[in-house]
Amino acid sequence: MATPSRALSFAIRLSIAFYMVFSFFVMQKAHVHSPFDAAAELSQSKQEFILDSGRKKEGIQKQQQQQELTTSSKIQTELHRPVSQILNNPKLPNWVKTYARWHAQQRKQYFDDIRANATSNVRFLISRCLSNDKCGGASDRLQEIPYSIMLANQTNRVLLVKWEKPASLENYLVVPEGGIDWTIPEDMFPKGENWHLRGKEDSELK
Repeated sequence: MATPSRALSFAIRLSIAFYMVFSFFVMQKAHVHSPFDAAAELSQSKQEFILDSGRKKEGIQKQQQQQELTTSSKIQTELHRPVSQILNNPKLPNWVKTYARWHAQQRKQYFDDIRANATSNVRFLISRCLSNDKCGGASDRLQEIPYSIMLANQTNRVLLVKWEKPASLENYLVVPEGGIDWTIPEDMFPKGENWHLRGKEDSELK
């Protein structure tokens, strides 16, 4: 009859053997042959998971960048259309097309008169925001430009824009080739011109 200590030792050995056999079948099912292979398999799976996630994230980022470039290209195409294409748009009122041509002719006529030291009959409508004026923000001032174009057309005047604050409008906008040139070159009017006179004030002085 086996002593209790021998029975306990046998039970422990049997448990160890059973564990080893069980582990062997588990590893065989996972196609690995040792605990070290199992650790390597797990590590490789982790790396593949990380790489796969990185590729997916990179793919999403590239797709987003491509969409942003496409959107930006469409916006630039809309904002930088040739003037000829804009003026040929059937939705644009005919009087705007006529005024754009007339504006260019009158502006050229004015400079021709000045160079010839002749008196010019060209009249102007100037949208201004001088250093001492109380003006709205840039958005408020730009929103009134369509009305100013209509008013200039109705009164047969060449529309110009003169901003002094926060800076000259020429610092932000460029006249497109063939478009309405609203800029005021330094030699356009005599030096010392009093830009701070308004219509009513000017009439009173006369």
